[in-house]
Amino acid sequence: MNLKLFLKVSTAISTLMVVGCTPTITNITNERIPQNASGIYTVSMAVTNDNGAVIEDSYAPEVVINGGRFPMSASDLGPNIFDYDYIMPEGGSEAKYYFILNYDVDYNMPSPRQITSDIYAFVLTNRYVITMESQRGPVGSSIPVVGRGFSKYDRIMIGGIEAETKFASPQSINFIVPPLPSNDSYSVDLISGDVNIPIGYFHVDGSKIKVYPQTLELNSGEKAVLVFGIEFDAPAGGLPINVTTDKPECIIMPEVVIPAGARTVSIPVQGGISGSGILVASASGFNETTIALTVTGDIVQSAQAGAFGPQSGNDTMTEVEVTDESFNAVPADDGEDILIFEETDIIEVSE
Repeated sequence: MNLKLFLKVSTAISTLMVVGCTPTITNITNERIPQNASGIYTVSMAVTNDNGAVIEDSYAPEVVINGGRFPMSASDLGPNIFDYDYIMPEGGSEAKYYFILNYDVDYNMPSPRQITSDIYAFVLTNRYVITMESQRGPVGSSIPVVGRGFSKYDRIMIGGIEAETKFASPQSINFIVPPLPSNDSYSVDLISGDVNIPIGYFHVDGSKIKVYPQTLELNSGEKAVLVFGIEFDAPAGGLPINVTTDKPECIIMPEVVIPAGARTVSIPVQGGISGSGILVASASGFNETTIALTVTGDIVQSAQAGAFGPQSGNDTMTEVEVTDESFNAVPADDGEDILIFEETDIIEVSE
């Protein structure tokens, strides 16, 4: 082989080596990205090159993401690193993408080249719950939940019941413990659209029903007012309070419901047949409250016993029966009027 032929063969081999060595694209984007309030997420790539014929100043990187093609910019992270800030569509939680690198090589004359990366994807950790700030409390207490990516559309479920949920910030929401049976633990979940994210368990402690006065002394037929109160606004639909007594013949009263959004309700009562016993007020998630009851004297204005329901002849606890929601006189079976009472104004509960 003469010298000219050797040089031609060597040049051809060198040319093949130069053409065959292309830059390398490395994806440096995390596969899981925490959601942020702006909804903008950065995808990044790094380019490495061992080919001296590649003109690095000619790099023109692009990203194809969720069907759109966008130019990338030089990153502050270092040389030959490129970024693109992608705006996630509202309600989106993931993106698929790949990179394109356009560049020139200089072998005898500049020549354009293009390489394409593999296909990648990232997902948003957009409902990342860290913890409840408290794992127990009474009905009506406000419990903060801290995390990331909360929105005003998120809801908290506790024990399968939707709790009143208040959005504070993308990092915090609060829920009000609903009326659930006390002294038990319930699962707590974050509901975001169709996504259900378990948070943990919450123990419901018994709350307190306030009743004023705590001792009720009446003459037969005498009218009075019992005020029932709680320490938080009653939930939607109101809060029914179950009142039972061991002396149903001694008192006449309607059902007790604290209206939605209210904290107290005034309930008119009337003395029945003379005797003494107790009233017991209870509700789901509340400890029982006992009121001493004493009725003396003769029945006035035909007030009849048994407004709590049929008398059984013994001292058993009996459910409240509403005689008439308007609290006016209604005819009895024997033709006489049962005097109930008129509505009264709500007054504040005092300890």
